[in-house]
Amino acid sequence: MLLAAAVALSSGSGAARAVGEAVLSGTTSGVSWGIYAGSLSNASLQEEGQGLRVGVPAGASVLGARYDADSRTAVLTYRLPRGLDARSALAFATNQLQLQGFDVGRRTFPSASSARATLSRDGQMIEIQTARQASGDLQVRYVFGGSQP
Repeated sequence: MLLAAAVALSSGSGAARAVGEAVLSGTTSGVSWGIYAGSLSNASLQEEGQGLRVGVPAGASVLGARYDADSRTAVLTYRLPRGLDARSALAFATNQLQLQGFDVGRRTFPSASSARATLSRDGQMIEIQTARQASGDLQVRYVFGGSQP
């Protein structure tokens, strides 16, 4: 598996990073994007021309982020002091994208520890997959699907 970019952060260093600092960024299928170690305000998510931006819930520590060019997938792993289930993590992630003009399409909940949603904006599609790991950590996958048919 080819990793175009990888960042491994310990839970301590994730909390020390500035909120405005991207831990991973790129452009996929014409969509520029950035993953941030801190929480993002609603106002910052609604700014025009900044590309797609996603962060983590307040109080979360980013454990790692990576991008796989072959599957066009960005993966973010984080930990919260208190637990968050896969559905709540999906709601948090989809809300961030809705504030940026994405419309939620289909949502599915394959198991108690996983959830998925498909979103679109201006003919671009993105799928979000959330999974709660046995350790309690959350993994959020952003799959860039390209243009809608």
